[in-house]
Amino acid sequence: MLESISSAVTLNDGTKMPGFGFGCYKASGPELALAVREAVGCGYRYVDTAAYYHNEDTVGEALRHSGLAREKLFVLSKIWPTDFDEPARALDTSLRLLGLDYLDGYLLHWPGLDSARRLRAFEQLLRQKEAGKIRVLGVSNFLEEQLSELHDVFGFWPVVNQIEVHPLFTQAGLCRFCAQCGIQVISWSPLGRGREMENALVRELAADLGRTPAQILLRWHLEKGLLPIPKSVHAERVRENAAVFDFRLTPEQVAALDGLRLPDGQGRMGPDPLAYPR
Repeated sequence: MLESISSAVTLNDGTKMPGFGFGCYKASGPELALAVREAVGCGYRYVDTAAYYHNEDTVGEALRHSGLAREKLFVLSKIWPTDFDEPARALDTSLRLLGLDYLDGYLLHWPGLDSARRLRAFEQLLRQKEAGKIRVLGVSNFLEEQLSELHDVFGFWPVVNQIEVHPLFTQAGLCRFCAQCGIQVISWSPLGRGREMENALVRELAADLGRTPAQILLRWHLEKGLLPIPKSVHAERVRENAAVFDFRLTPEQVAALDGLRLPDGQGRMGPDPLAYPR
């Protein structure tokens, strides 16, 4: 179990990465720059962005002014499926915008609908990894069949799979499959975009434990071995989200939160990986 916000998890290739991250989705400009610097200041060491977010330049500048040495940071970005035909160019663009020589993590952001393009992109990015431009190559929003396809072609499982996970959409089967294959799940939208924070059970647990609803939800991810990447541009919430390492949830409390899930994918907030993006 992680002891602090900067504690590391060991991935299936032996690489270590921080077990808690700061997400940058739908954030930009000065408020994002300030939030990134606040995050680093209160202990975050993993910062998660993507070409699709159109904020890599802001993230890079904020990290350069954070006062923290590059080797102490884990910077992750992602390639959009429309760039799968030229992954080396897409990677170089992200590196240039971030002002970095290498990325700690680089993910296929969505599998896309063309498996041949997806596999070619992954293969070409493996060469970029061998060249030292990527430390950890993984995927995002991949389902079991898409992960198995990668394994069948390349003979190994990706190290991480970043997917939508929160109590109303636990993706229990996919998370279990990833765990069995040694794939670390990174949870995007770990707070369900705030929806779960109003849930009566979440609020009751927060009151009982003297915590906030957001802290209860983030602790749920950690208890399940997931790696959450909460996002906020408000300094007090950035600090609040980081303060989840001095308490635990009991197995019974975790199970109760598991019970909030909605059936048949009804809790999903993002798009379906089998149909997006077109």
